[in-house]
Amino acid sequence: MANHVLLDNISHKDLKVITTRGANWGDNISCATVFPSEFAKVQANQPIVFRKHPQTGQFEALALFGFENGENLLLNEQGELQLSYLPLSMQRQPFLIGQQTQYNNGIPEQSLVVHIDLDSPRISTHDGEAIFLEHGGNSEYLNHIAQVLNALHQEHQTINLFFERLLSVNLLEAFSIEYADKNGEKVTVSGFYTINQQVLNGLTAEQLKQLQQQGDLQAIYMVLASMEHIPHLLNKKWAQQ
Repeated sequence: MANHVLLDNISHKDLKVITTRGANWGDNISCATVFPSEFAKVQANQPIVFRKHPQTGQFEALALFGFENGENLLLNEQGELQLSYLPLSMQRQPFLIGQQTQYNNGIPEQSLVVHIDLDSPRISTHDGEAIFLEHGGNSEYLNHIAQVLNALHQEHQTINLFFERLLSVNLLEAFSIEYADKNGEKVTVSGFYTINQQVLNGLTAEQLKQLQQQGDLQAIYMVLASMEHIPHLLNKKWAQQ
């Protein structure tokens, strides 16, 4: 269970964060949230799929690692994860953005603050990257995390608009992934969405121009290109059965 607390340089002065990637540090996951600005880098390694968030009902984009809960088919035999690009949502672990109310002349104002999950397997007092310097200042690592969290905050502000634009031209279509398990039984993984290439090919020049001007067109093509990785993931799954 997560234990999120406000980060401070007194209570947490001796904490370090293990940045090695692998199953021992929480990377036995089947997917990770990604954002359009990352699609070009993510598609080199993984499929990018969409789904509706089970709580909010809003669309989100995912880099796919596996087809079952806790399944990461990109882990090697030693349980290590090596990617040419690590999504922002994974880079930020075990930190996250929180909000804090401060009063300015009696007027409440919301400010962004950094929280840390003290129950994360990445937390250590011996190994990893120091969060704070010896005399309390921020380490270079924490400064990097602050940049990552800020980027994530900005991405969260615009991701719904990205999907609204795709929906406005009917570019999203549902799809499922089917494979046979080790007993030969058919398994269907549903709930995913992707780009409808037939609809994309039928868009007018004006619609394509608008998508390009909004910065969506490259992201769309990156999603389509990334789908080539699904058969590769299935091959990895079959090899491990």
